[in-house]
Amino acid sequence: MKVRLHIFAKISVIPRFAACLLLAVSSYWAAKLAWADHLSRDLQPAIRERAQTLAPVIAAFSERLAERREDLLLNSLPDRWNAAELDTENADRLMQLATRAELAGEYSMAERSLLAAAGRSRLYQPKYLLAQYYFRRRNAGPFWTWARAALESSYGDIMPLLDLCWRERPDAAWLANDVLPPRPALIRQYLTFLIRHEQWEAAFVEARRIAASPHAADQPVLLDYCDARLAKSSAGDSLEIWNALCRPLLLREEPLDPSRSRLVTNGEFLHTASGHGFDWRLTGQNGLRCDTGNGEMRLTFSGHQPERCPIAWQYVPLEPGASYRLRYDVLGTDRDAARCLTWEAPDSGLALQPDGTAIVTARGDLGRIVLLYQRPVGATRLQGSVTITRVRLERMP
Repeated sequence: MKVRLHIFAKISVIPRFAACLLLAVSSYWAAKLAWADHLSRDLQPAIRERAQTLAPVIAAFSERLAERREDLLLNSLPDRWNAAELDTENADRLMQLATRAELAGEYSMAERSLLAAAGRSRLYQPKYLLAQYYFRRRNAGPFWTWARAALESSYGDIMPLLDLCWRERPDAAWLANDVLPPRPALIRQYLTFLIRHEQWEAAFVEARRIAASPHAADQPVLLDYCDARLAKSSAGDSLEIWNALCRPLLLREEPLDPSRSRLVTNGEFLHTASGHGFDWRLTGQNGLRCDTGNGEMRLTFSGHQPERCPIAWQYVPLEPGASYRLRYDVLGTDRDAARCLTWEAPDSGLALQPDGTAIVTARGDLGRIVLLYQRPVGATRLQGSVTITRVRLERMP
């Protein structure tokens, strides 16, 4: 019995010894990796090479060595290659390798690395980089293949890729029909791209497509289109898109119609001026405050405003050659102060009547009405408030 117990005691020591050995080995490797990690952050490339030697299977150490060589304008390509080989599923390391390889003139390596990255990642970036690569190599076939693939997987900013596509083939209709996926977010960006490049005919097509059934997310880009076209004095295009936005869930405005004297937007000041499209734009003068909403435009003068300055203005659609009467209502208590207000129509003929009514004669299909402050001759600058409750423009018989 004693012999058996002695043998059992010796056997039971083996697991404890193995555990201690395993702990010692683990501690050794942990200490070794910690030391290698420390060395890999040194500023001297030679010391970073020691870290790579201590732990040759750690891709991060090769990457840090490559980064330091790049800081010193040294060749980092072998280290980038080693990092990518050690971490073959990491698309980011493959893309970094491709960038360095192309800069070094190793085009075959760059192409293979980018193709490998695109094969390992479903994200936009490797596909976009491939499109960039083939664009630089003037290889149109693969460029369009990867441009389409990148657009299919995109969920962010595609403006740089659209710019490449435009430079490769500046055909707006073809890009819209054959390259761009029919996703609303991409179509909105494409419209913004066309606006920036002043491709108005194509932009109108895209704006119309969006405006056929607009949603809240479409409103900003459609307003940008209206603003851009109005700035170019194009009433027809902008008016159609503006009226498409005049829906209960969007602008909540009455559509404009020059033939029925629906000419002024937000003429009763039911909401705050947006500063876009045909709505009021406030100029923000020093010494003068203008607030709109809740059925009024309230003007507050500090007495330090300029002697003459524009306060607010808006675009109005007109019929060429027609004449219009501009009227505005002021609260009764403010009538004395209202004599400091006047109107201009910079793009049309305007005549002020003795009663203060302005007669506007349209020279084209788009005009502007501008509310101004003018210090009366012999009077001091106005100090106080004026409240306007309604502005209307009516076609004269």
